Amino acid sequence: MPAAAGAGRSDQIRVATWAAAVAAGLGLVGVVLFGALWWNATSGTTSETATTREDALAAARQIAVNLQTLDYRTVDKGLDTWASSVTGPMLDELTKNRQQYADKVRTAQTTTTAKLVDAALSDLDVAGGKASAVAAVDVSTVRTVNGAPSPPETKQVRVKIDLVRTPDAGWKASAASPIRS
Repeated sequence: MPAAAGAGRSDQIRVATWAAAVAAGLGLVGVVLFGALWWNATSGTTSETATTREDALAAARQIAVNLQTLDYRTVDKGLDTWASSVTGPMLDELTKNRQQYADKVRTAQTTTTAKLVDAALSDLDVAGGKASAVAAVDVSTVRTVNGAPSPPETKQVRVKIDLVRTPDAGWKASAASPIRS
């Protein structure tokens, strides 16, 4: 029996060695596979797309708030913020009608304050430097009548924003329009 017991022990060692080799081989394959996936995600085109998506979305979020916020007491500063958020025809329109907008806001004595609810990109063209986003913003409006502010009226505004990547200032809105329900 001692020889048979030795043979059984030898078979167990052989099986254990084989199982350890298989586990080590699978571990090595896993390390190589996940290493390649990690490298691609951090330095490949997937990384560029993800970074571009995050930059465009962050800009859309801020632009949605900027374009819904304006205080009659600091209207010029607010319109400067608007101007820094837009480009193309939107900037041309703002520049052309800036004084008219400022006069209307001052006369109405309104203050609007926006708070982002949520935003998402609906389209992204990395190579073309274009994106589209939708955003929901809670806008609180306060009117000043005879020197006294009214209670705030809050409504949710949903907007579609077309974005373009500018060479010197990042993402800006080229168009913005309300989404009607």
